[in-house]
Amino acid sequence: MSQLDNIISKSAELFLRYGLKSLTMDEIAKQLGMSKKTIYQYVSNKSDLVHKVMQAHLDNEDNFIKEVQKTSKNALEENLRTMTFMCEDMQGFNGMIFFELQKYYPESFALFNEHREKVALRRILQNLKEGIKEGFYRKDMDADIMSRILVSSLDILIDQQRFPSKKYHFYNLYKEFVNYHLGGILTPKGVKYLEESKLLKSLMP
Repeated sequence: MSQLDNIISKSAELFLRYGLKSLTMDEIAKQLGMSKKTIYQYVSNKSDLVHKVMQAHLDNEDNFIKEVQKTSKNALEENLRTMTFMCEDMQGFNGMIFFELQKYYPESFALFNEHREKVALRRILQNLKEGIKEGFYRKDMDADIMSRILVSSLDILIDQQRFPSKKYHFYNLYKEFVNYHLGGILTPKGVKYLEESKLLKSLMP
């Protein structure tokens, strides 16, 4: 692992634990066990660090999902494995991060939104269409509309007025959303596959 990768990886852990706004570069340097001078050899400022952390997160997510797409037997398995990955990734996640990202780091939030609208939307739509053909998802579902609902759902889950992070842990919100979503799109064949699968067992009621 390169020094830059090490800085990005450890900074991501700190951001997840403490949030974005509260951490200063002095505190980040102390937690990383290196001087700010060393960190500034790789990033120009905190905004640049946040941007690089976001880009690395999106790249890691894309690489994982591409592998899932290659190795899954069907669209539902791909969907369940992706959701499992997302849930595990959110175990220590604080929903306030998105609020802070949007308010204090608009360029990084724009990067996230661009990925969501161009990459995630296309991937979800493709999965829904394949799942319909395979009989796991409802044939009467409009895949285009559903894909846009899915992509837009995050805006509701991170809304601090509807779901303040002090009261609602993001993992629990996502868990309920997953159950709600799957209950609305699966056919009896899909439900049977889900029940027999070991995937998402921890999220099922």
